[in-house]
Amino acid sequence: MIGQISEGKINEVREQTDIIELISQYVSLKRSGANHTGLCPFHSEKSPSFSVNSARQFFHCFGCGVGGDAFSFLMKTEGLAFPDAVRRLAERVGIELEERSLSPEEELQERQRERLYRVNEVTAAYFHQLLMENPAGEPARKYMKTRGYGRKAAGEYQIGFALDSWDGLKKHLEEQGFATDDMRTLGLIRQGKQGRGDYDLFRGRLIFPVYDLSGRIIAFAGRILDDGKPKYINSPESPIYHKGRILFGLYQARQAMRQKGEVLLVEGYFDQLALYRAGFPQVVATCGTALTADHARLLKRYVQRVVLLFDQDAAGKKATFKAMTVLQEEGVPAAVIELPNGEDPDSFIQGEGAEAFRLRLEKARSAMDLFMEDVLAEAGGGIEQKVRAAEQIVDKISGLNSELEQDLYLKDLAQRSGIDLDQLKQVNKKSMVREQQKRKTYSEPLLTESYPQPEAPFPGVDGVDRSGFTGRVEAKANWSRSEETLLCLLLQNHVNREKIIAAGGLDLFNHPTARDIAQILLDNSTDSGLEMESLVKKLDPDKVPVVIALSRCDQGQFSENVDAIFADCLKSLQQERNKRQRGESIDRIRQFEQGKETINSNDLLKEFTNLK
Repeated sequence: MIGQISEGKINEVREQTDIIELISQYVSLKRSGANHTGLCPFHSEKSPSFSVNSARQFFHCFGCGVGGDAFSFLMKTEGLAFPDAVRRLAERVGIELEERSLSPEEELQERQRERLYRVNEVTAAYFHQLLMENPAGEPARKYMKTRGYGRKAAGEYQIGFALDSWDGLKKHLEEQGFATDDMRTLGLIRQGKQGRGDYDLFRGRLIFPVYDLSGRIIAFAGRILDDGKPKYINSPESPIYHKGRILFGLYQARQAMRQKGEVLLVEGYFDQLALYRAGFPQVVATCGTALTADHARLLKRYVQRVVLLFDQDAAGKKATFKAMTVLQEEGVPAAVIELPNGEDPDSFIQGEGAEAFRLRLEKARSAMDLFMEDVLAEAGGGIEQKVRAAEQIVDKISGLNSELEQDLYLKDLAQRSGIDLDQLKQVNKKSMVREQQKRKTYSEPLLTESYPQPEAPFPGVDGVDRSGFTGRVEAKANWSRSEETLLCLLLQNHVNREKIIAAGGLDLFNHPTARDIAQILLDNSTDSGLEMESLVKKLDPDKVPVVIALSRCDQGQFSENVDAIFADCLKSLQQERNKRQRGESIDRIRQFEQGKETINSNDLLKEFTNLK
């Protein structure tokens, strides 16, 4: 049963795992003294900086700073959660795990998920058998041959065929003992109209199973065999399938992606199959949806750049530039392969061959370069149109993480448009400000750069009236927005001290000023809340204007959903604290490797694993 794994079992799995043997399946390692070295699988490099120490059962890259034990290596390479990594390695070394029982609610959810996986597994086998063996699957087999695919390709991906019948799949699953509710939850069947019974979603279509990173089937896509519409239909979202987080072919392609440092992103399932079969295994496809931020973050685990291969028409270019923006916001460079009009990867490979495609891949252009060219071409020669086009391009350039990239693209834009470079740089600065405002999160402060002077006198610690500030007081606090919001909640008596202390108290605050003010507020809070006049008497002079400004934060933002705001603050602050602790742990690991840290290596690994 899935649950919490005991610490003793985790240590046993760690001790029984040979980290050299494990990592050698992903990286070509060579012995170098007491260590083994190789090219880092987590970033692109030409000289080996990735080191694995067999005695300490630890890996570390001196190039990108990534390090850890066997669990963290498997988590990063396979995209697994910690418990799943422990289970995977336990199975590998033959250790049976003892896990705690789940709560009744957790057990119900887990049982449902396991049932849904099983339904999909049986469904995939049923569709696959129809394609491979059933006489009714002959039209689909002929269609596969016309596309250049035979039994081998069908077997590798477990491609299947859905009969053009009202409820063939439903009846088959019922015969296997599966519940109708589970079929409906997965979207395999839908309710009929006018009193007719439930019917199969997929009928008369070629079926592509969609796998998660663990190789489990979580959804399906169905392709019509003729020119009917819609060409594709996809499983709806379910408890085990979220299309904005899944990419078709990632399960098969992830190791090649990591080795090559890039991924080819296509729109169609046959495009993915064609490139994979032609010797380009680093290819994935979106599952009937636009690229999302979750997709971009997922790809970022494996590659240093994404090569886009969408249609060459207007809709395809729009999708290309939208994907470029999503990737750009996640700091992932995007390139584009241009194919002749009317061609897609599948047709190009069949017509021109793999070598011709390889040459196109080698000449892949920056997506930003293509965007610039396309926008300027559409603008034409009119001055106003050209200015608007330049502003549109600069808006994209401002979103790039690298200032060097921004500078080079601005120079290129100046040459192409004839607009003065200094003017473009000014527009870029303004656009960057807008971009930063758009991306505001809890990491940004609520208050302005300076605090207003008090409107009423507040005596200081020495009894002196400190209301006579001239002008505005420059802000000294550069804390996070979460710290600031939490102080406002406490100061304005929206949250009592007991709640904050129970959540972590002073440990929630990182910035020294925020921590000092929190200490004073917590020490002086009463059942009736905080009184400003008595509080100010206990403040250092330099903190008086800060606390006054905090007391005047817009209370309207706390008028509703105080509990939700408080919960969001805690979540953000705890994440910030964990991030700091991970950084400190990495520093200790580096000192340990350099012989400067004397802590027991097992304790250090345990600390690192717990933080991860």
